[in-house]
Amino acid sequence: MLSRSHFGKLGALLSVIGSAWAKAVTTTNGTIEGGKCDGYDVNFFLAIPYAQPPVGDLRFAAPEPYNTTYDGVLKATSKALNCPQFTTGGELVEGAFSEDCLYLDIWVPAGATKTSKLPVKVWLFGGSNKGGSISMALYDGCPSARDSIVVSLNYRLGPLGFLAYEDAGLGGNYGIQDQLLALSWVHQEIGAFGGDPDKVLLFGQSAGAYDTYVLSSLPQAPSLFRAAAMESSGGHDSPNLAWTKPFYSEYIRGVGCDLDDPDSITKCLRSTSITAMNKTWQAENNADPDVLTVGTLYHGNGIGSAWLAVVDGKVVPENPGKVGSRVPAIFGNTANDGSIDVLTQYGTGIVNITEADYDEFLSYSFGSLASTVKKTYPWSAFKDSPYPGYTAMTTIKTDYSEKCPTYRALKLAAKNGINAWAYNFNHTDTCAWGFDVPQSDEILAILGPTHTSEIPFVFGQTKGLPRPDGNCSFTKAEVALSDFMVEAWTSMASNGQPANSSQWPAWTPSKSEGITINDVVDVGPLDYKECEFWDQILEAALALDANGTTTNVSTNASSTTTSPTSSPTSGSNSFWAPGGTIACLSLLLVTILVN
Repeated sequence: MLSRSHFGKLGALLSVIGSAWAKAVTTTNGTIEGGKCDGYDVNFFLAIPYAQPPVGDLRFAAPEPYNTTYDGVLKATSKALNCPQFTTGGELVEGAFSEDCLYLDIWVPAGATKTSKLPVKVWLFGGSNKGGSISMALYDGCPSARDSIVVSLNYRLGPLGFLAYEDAGLGGNYGIQDQLLALSWVHQEIGAFGGDPDKVLLFGQSAGAYDTYVLSSLPQAPSLFRAAAMESSGGHDSPNLAWTKPFYSEYIRGVGCDLDDPDSITKCLRSTSITAMNKTWQAENNADPDVLTVGTLYHGNGIGSAWLAVVDGKVVPENPGKVGSRVPAIFGNTANDGSIDVLTQYGTGIVNITEADYDEFLSYSFGSLASTVKKTYPWSAFKDSPYPGYTAMTTIKTDYSEKCPTYRALKLAAKNGINAWAYNFNHTDTCAWGFDVPQSDEILAILGPTHTSEIPFVFGQTKGLPRPDGNCSFTKAEVALSDFMVEAWTSMASNGQPANSSQWPAWTPSKSEGITINDVVDVGPLDYKECEFWDQILEAALALDANGTTTNVSTNASSTTTSPTSSPTSGSNSFWAPGGTIACLSLLLVTILVN
């Protein structure tokens, strides 16, 4: 017969076993029970609501905090539904969607307690503010929640998150307000998970980096996070309400709402189906509307998405591109940020791009400024490349859309006395990482260090690539690079700096020092010599626009693609579309092997 002490020991053992698979945390709204990561000593808590469902009268409105007590224990072990997607030509993520999507995921080291005071890293995914989700396997926080807590949050996308029309009282920035509310939730509740609300890093990539820059420019930023990290897209300007009005007017008219009756517009939009919204967006994106915001140099300095934060004087009181980050920040880009865009667009055609094609691309992208751009980027400068046209277009897209906005952000931070650190990711991944990029050494070599290729390193995703079920693993050297990046981002949360000054010096205008991430991490000067030229181009384009002449641009290195032989705002083989990239790249691989 077992004694009481035996039962006590058995109970203790069962308790240990249970806690290894699920950990309960008590928050303001009640108790949350999560699960344990497979292969990592990390607990996860998925689909925690931080806002009331943004439906009914909360559609096209500021989010309201989730103030409902959980009905019993909240089982946080299943993924949230994706927010509605508004990508061009397909979905960035697969799976069901719902407007009831304002949830966040949390990953916590298994041994954390309420007194651990761990640093916290909050992730904003990319996707041009029209696609993406916390459910994407590449953003799984299990590998990187080592000595820190990782948080990922959903926010409203496309028109639901960013449509602004002042005449109808629609201020836009709903997605930005979602992000702010989620950050407030983290500040209030993360202590229950073992996190320190005063040691929060906000980091994002592409549109997530753009949004991070917007948030870091706000007056309340230092009270919500101590540091920021922007991967390919920090430093862009944001349009104001006047600049966005022409496009959004066309969009509102397109879904069937009456512009002549502004008081009816909000009610009309709230009754419009997601299907109708998406159909209208696809049509507008392909119709080449004669508007000032889409396809202009002013529009996000080349970020190229209609769905952006807007300077409304309230949520975003000033242009982030003129204010700069109010917190210490990492700014960087990949060396070939633009390559995925060009390669996806042209596919096998990159081997046949002629100088005439290049001229058409420049004229199509920069209008009357094309000849000026070609003087700085002459065809002859790329003639020794195996694919001169591809290399030229990639270089321009990278410099204009990513590298030079980064440089502007660094200069502004230095001017404002804010510490900033710069990096150039110049490593070609051994493994494909997702986004339909095929596992092909040839394709990976042609892409080089392209847009999104640093993400697996930051998330510690070094095996099982491409996610979610690949069989490729990073090399030992790549694992070391990943460890460096995970630790640097964690250090930003902990200490407000990524490393000591010898490992990663702060950027200054006089030395322009940073790190280049090759096969190893090299410390030294980073070259931004092209960026003074692009500042002049931007000023010239703004002057043209101010005089009533629209300068069409399509230099987006992060989302939809455009062909030099199609309309400036039309989408073709979208990088974000399932099968879009993989089809083009697979055809290219066949061509390379045949030749």
